Amino acid sequence: MRNKTIAMILTMVALSCVVSAQSRKKAEALLKKSEQTIGSNLNSIQYSGSGYNFALGQSINPRAPWPKFNVKSYNRVVNYVTASSQEELVRTQFENPPRGGGAQPIIGEQRQILAVGGSGTYAWNVAGSNATTIPAAAEERALQIWLTPHGFIKAAQTGAPTVTEQMLGGRKAHIVSCTVAGKFKLRGFINHQNLVERVEARLANPVLGDMLTVTTYSEYKDFGPIKFPTRIVQEQGGFPVLDLTITDVRANAPADIQAPDNVRQASAPVVRVESQKIAEGVWYLTGGSHHSAAIEFNNHVVVIEAPQTEERSLAVIAEVKKLVPNKPIKYLVNTHHHFDHSGGIRTFAAEGATIITHQINRSFYLGASRSARVLAPDKLTKTKKPMSIVTMGDKRVLTDGSRVMELHHIKGSAHNDGILMAYLPKEKLLIEADVFTPPAANAPPPATPNTFTVNLYENLQRLKLAVEQIAPLHGRLVTMADLLKAIGKAA
Repeated sequence: MRNKTIAMILTMVALSCVVSAQSRKKAEALLKKSEQTIGSNLNSIQYSGSGYNFALGQSINPRAPWPKFNVKSYNRVVNYVTASSQEELVRTQFENPPRGGGAQPIIGEQRQILAVGGSGTYAWNVAGSNATTIPAAAEERALQIWLTPHGFIKAAQTGAPTVTEQMLGGRKAHIVSCTVAGKFKLRGFINHQNLVERVEARLANPVLGDMLTVTTYSEYKDFGPIKFPTRIVQEQGGFPVLDLTITDVRANAPADIQAPDNVRQASAPVVRVESQKIAEGVWYLTGGSHHSAAIEFNNHVVVIEAPQTEERSLAVIAEVKKLVPNKPIKYLVNTHHHFDHSGGIRTFAAEGATIITHQINRSFYLGASRSARVLAPDKLTKTKKPMSIVTMGDKRVLTDGSRVMELHHIKGSAHNDGILMAYLPKEKLLIEADVFTPPAANAPPPATPNTFTVNLYENLQRLKLAVEQIAPLHGRLVTMADLLKAIGKAA
């Protein structure tokens, strides 16, 4: 019996190898046809047009699409040989009044140059003559090269391709699967005309886990020796992040994209958390672009905000344990769901903290907690702890009998429907995120007050909060007089 079982297993393995070999051979033939159709001998490409882009993870609420911006002009150069790319775009404000995050509103025109080079090693942005290294963007920008139609064909030809068939839009499509960079699994849908209609991949995201990226290509036209789509739509996290109409394409365009010296020589970023005691048992945790705060109670600590990534939150947790070594972090207050402010909540959940957030976020966070996290398993994935979430509406009070902290919903905010702020009555201290980011000291107030800040002031008036000091979760520690100055009111 045992020998029969072994023989059956060996037969199945042999058949599987035969099927796999056949699938790979069929995939290679299909990719060759597609390459011949859309253009072979292509080392680089330049394409331009206009349309829209969207701010991933910055929606007005968890169910809404990402905020939309006009892209007046878009130009991209890709070098497939060196795995480098440069995008240049000019954006203007789309939504008026602005709703959601994404550094709204854009005043006038905003020019962006986003690049990746060194075979995906370096990523940088250019503003004027200055290049700023953006190491966290390198992986995605490099992957985006292989999500283009010609890029996918090239990646699949060297990525152990296999092929299956599926109906797409009422027609049969071939689905070619492959692996790129030894990590990312791509699926390309090739139609009966041998055109790449759709490419799928997954990217690691701190909030959504293995986030699906879907790029669709349509309305192909001839541009000299190649065919290229004149409509490109990309979705991430279920909503569009890019919607372009392409008007010009150049095959084998000049594409000498080199990382500037300061980008190549930049040291690996180090997460720093600096603590500033701003009241007895209250610390302002800074050291980066996004801040947190820690408040000590009789037998526990409450942390406000877990921004950006797990790495940042681990550093915040370590600093809190140094400041208050014998008390657990019982609660993590999440001000709103925007990804740069919620990227570390799972890390605090793994630490054993209960997440306090607005009630509109509950189903979103629980759904995201069930997402697969194969590309970048985090601490909560490894510990397999359930995420504990408690929600609130307009107000929640945390107290131990002596310390009191009030959490308030900022009503009517166009930045986020469920945004929260914290207020310590005894200390007359306000802790808020995004709705008031102070300018540099001695900078003149904005010509037009920020609508988010005006709304914050209106909420403080409505709630009759006697604020003297403000700890913004971006920027610097300020006073109420600074807020009044920013909205054109006298102290």
